[in-house]
Amino acid sequence: MGREDFLQKHDPAPDQAAEQEYHRKLEAELDRLKKRVGTDEKLFEYVKDSIEALPAPKAVEYEKPKLKHDALTAVLNLTDTHAEESVVSEEMEGLAEYGWAIFQIRMNKTAQKTLELVNIMRQASSVRNLDINCLGDWLTGKIQPQEEGYGQSMSMPVALPKVAFEFAEMLVSLSAHFEKIRVNCLCGNHGRDTVKPAYKMTADRNWDMSIYLAAQYMTRECSNIEWNIPRSIMYVSDVLGHKCLLSHSMEVQMHHRTPYYPIETTIDMEHKARAGTGKDFTYVFMGHWHHYAILDNNIILCPSMIGPNQYSRFRLHKNALAQQLLCFFVRKHGLIAQWPIRL
Repeated sequence: MGREDFLQKHDPAPDQAAEQEYHRKLEAELDRLKKRVGTDEKLFEYVKDSIEALPAPKAVEYEKPKLKHDALTAVLNLTDTHAEESVVSEEMEGLAEYGWAIFQIRMNKTAQKTLELVNIMRQASSVRNLDINCLGDWLTGKIQPQEEGYGQSMSMPVALPKVAFEFAEMLVSLSAHFEKIRVNCLCGNHGRDTVKPAYKMTADRNWDMSIYLAAQYMTRECSNIEWNIPRSIMYVSDVLGHKCLLSHSMEVQMHHRTPYYPIETTIDMEHKARAGTGKDFTYVFMGHWHHYAILDNNIILCPSMIGPNQYSRFRLHKNALAQQLLCFFVRKHGLIAQWPIRL
C-alpha cells in the first residue's frame, strides 16, 4: 500500500468521508429492518395458535322484513302527450318517431308499467289509491302559425274525442286495481285557443279542458274514479297530508331553454304569496319542460310522453327521453320514491 492509499484510508477527503457515513447509515437501517421482519414473523407465530383457537363466526340468516308498513299512495304524473303531433323519423335522422299509433302504445305501456311498479311496492305495503296528475298539453294544438307549426297527424276536431277515449280507457283499466283513483286535471299552453297566453278564463279557452270533460263523462259508471278539474292554472293537491303544487308552468317566465333559476324564483314567490292561507305546499310537480329534473330538492319537472321532436332536436339540441313519472307517498315521510317510466 502506497502512502496516498494509506492516507486515503485513514484520513479521507471530506466528500469521501460523507459518502462513507451515508453507507454506514444505510447498513444500520438494513440491519434494523431485518431484525423487524424477524420480530414480526415471530409475533405472528406467537399469536397464530390463539387465532386458530377462536370459534368460527356464526352465519347470520337474512331477516325478512315485516310486511306491516304504512299504506302508500301512488301518484302518476301524466303530461305532455302531444297526442296528434307528428314526429317523422326521416326528419330526426332516425333518432325519434311519434304519431297516433305510438301515442296509443305509450298510453298502454304507461298503465302497464304503473301496475308493475305498484305491485312491486305492494310486496311491502298496501297501495290502495292512485292519484293521476294531468299536467296539460294533451294536444299539440294550433298556437303557432303554419310556418312555425309542429306538424299534426290529424285535425283538432278528429283528435279531441279520440284522445278523450284513450284516456278514459286507461282510467277504466286502472280502476280495477285500486280502491280509488283521483284525477287532478290542469290545462297546458298548447291547448289554448288564443294566440298569446292568457291568465283569465285559461281553462275555459283550452282544448285540454274538453278532453277532461269528455273523459269524465265516459267514465261516469266507474264509481271509484274521482275527478278534480279546477279552472285555475295551479292547484294544491293533498296526498296523505302532504301538499303538492301542480302546474303546467305557464306562470314561469319562458325562454328557449329550461329557465331553472326563474322556476326556483317563481316557486319561492308562490310560497310567500300563500303564507298563512292554507294553500302553501311542500312539493311541486310541473309539466311543460319535457324532461325529468329535480330543483331545490322538491321541485320536480315531469318528463313528456312525446319525447324529442324536430324543434327540441334541432333548435334546443336536446334529446329528452319519452317518459312519465310515477311517485309514491307515505303519510309519515312524504315522497319516498320516484320512478320514471321509460316508454
